[in-house]
Amino acid sequence: MHNIFFAGIKHSGKTTFARLLAEKLNLPFVDSDDLILKSIAPVSVREFYKQNGEKAFKKVEAESVKNYVSSITRTFVMSLGGGASDNDELIEIVKGNGRLIYLVRPEEEMLAVILKHGVPAFLDEKDLKGSFHALYSRRDKIYREKADLIIDLGSYRDKGETFLFLLEKMGDLLNER
Repeated sequence: MHNIFFAGIKHSGKTTFARLLAEKLNLPFVDSDDLILKSIAPVSVREFYKQNGEKAFKKVEAESVKNYVSSITRTFVMSLGGGASDNDELIEIVKGNGRLIYLVRPEEEMLAVILKHGVPAFLDEKDLKGSFHALYSRRDKIYREKADLIIDLGSYRDKGETFLFLLEKMGDLLNER
């Protein structure tokens, strides 16, 4: 089996389902955000980004994942950050070291979930729907081009049922040698 990388829009279920899959397969689970935090500690991701900019953040993001991939000797499951689609170097590392799974959820639902946690810096407060639509559309297009498997989770309510659906969709990929 190959390493499995979950990608998707912020709050799409990447971490939840990557963790559940790792547990089911008895594999290590890692969140790329945690790898980044280790690299930039004691500064937060938000503070690092604000102080150093997007280019520096993307570099640390790609390097953090690359270092992890080269340091582990067994198959693993990783959840990528919501903006991974915007980091060409990171996507190249992912594609060269495993399978990229894109988790899709309805755009309107994703915006509602994101806004439950407050308005993030990447959205325009004067045009929440418009700015999110532009972001969602751009990232969706990239993930659809790059992903090895696209799983439309729809409007899931029950994580257990959704996880079983995900396992079913991943069947062939999980059986690869």
